Amino acid sequence: MGDAARDRYWVSVHFRCCQVYTRVYFRQGQTETQGRCPRCLRIVRFRIQEDATDAGRFFSAES
Repeated sequence: MGDAARDRYWVSVHFRCCQVYTRVYFRQGQTETQGRCPRCLRIVRFRIQEDATDAGRFFSAES
């Protein structure tokens, strides 16, 4: 795996609607992104803020 892929920030999302996990990636300098459930395509949005948590990268999305 190249250095660029290793340096990208990501969060893991559990989509409860279909009981599946996926990663949502942020590009460098990006402060907002969205991910989709791989089965039903529901959308989840993320924003990075200055006071953001560093407690973990795993989140659960409700339907």
